[in-house]
Amino acid sequence: MTTLADSQDQPACDAHSLAREAQLSETFKHNITPFWQQREHGFFHGESGLRLHWCSFTHPQHTRAVVVVNGRIESVMKYQEIFYDLFQMGYDVYSFDHRGQGLSERLVIKPRDLGHVERFDDYVTDLATFMQTIRAHRHYDQTFMLGHSMGGAVATLYAHQYPNALAGLAMTAPMFGVQVSPWLGRIAPWLCRSMARYQHPPRFGPGQVGYRHVPFEQNRLTHSRARYAWFRQLYINQPQLQIGGPSARWIAEGMAAGEQCLAVASQLTTPTFICQAGGEQIVSNPAMSQFHFLRQQANQPSQWQFFAGARHEILFETDTHRIAALSAIRDFFDRQCEDR
Repeated sequence: MTTLADSQDQPACDAHSLAREAQLSETFKHNITPFWQQREHGFFHGESGLRLHWCSFTHPQHTRAVVVVNGRIESVMKYQEIFYDLFQMGYDVYSFDHRGQGLSERLVIKPRDLGHVERFDDYVTDLATFMQTIRAHRHYDQTFMLGHSMGGAVATLYAHQYPNALAGLAMTAPMFGVQVSPWLGRIAPWLCRSMARYQHPPRFGPGQVGYRHVPFEQNRLTHSRARYAWFRQLYINQPQLQIGGPSARWIAEGMAAGEQCLAVASQLTTPTFICQAGGEQIVSNPAMSQFHFLRQQANQPSQWQFFAGARHEILFETDTHRIAALSAIRDFFDRQCEDR
């Protein structure tokens, strides 16, 4: 893996340098895109031999690393700004595309934009394999993980299975449950598992459709027009990244994974930090709060912060929300280093 030795001369990552929304295009042109172009990237083999795409940003003087675990439908390509900021904070950064999305191998040939997984635990096994690859490459004083949405659930289950692997786990809007009506939440797992038995090949779950462009005014992800326009343009420029709705099996597996995260919350010894969006419309805020409560009851190290008004993708939000969340995550990581 190559290193970014020249990037050591970049300015420190503080609140002033993070405030860039009004000049986002210029910042990408002069800072983030040149940084992104220096990435190391390739493929590794995940569960069942599936080819999974990864990338990394390293510097010989960094002694700490952050592994970023993205959400459903996402790709490492969407996270360029976040990778840049974490690197400027002094961390080596690693990430990969989950099976069936991004530049990783698809599980379904047609429709190609179907979000699908056979077993949610395959995501966890893939992450474990990636972590083994990182450890074989380099030793770090502390290794942290940052998971978003579905990635938060994957990271939680990984941390439970490998209790000594991480110095800390930060999550933005982790998927410990989804926003559905109570009656639908009760029947959806059974309905989707029943449908999945007869869907060969897999097809979209109830009410789900293929990828479509959602106008900014109708989006439920962010208030940042600039960042929303940037990643939507990314999907237009690189249509191979486009993922639409999930399959019936994915819905059943995803909902079961959320319940599993709550079931292991009291046993998880890795310090956790949850960033919860006040304007959340995708995943379940009550499930996040329950996770934190269960950990507190069990005297496990758990922190939680509420970001009033922010939407689901807190790290793609307006500068005000984004800077607050990144600063809180950095402070959480720093505290774990001080405690060791």
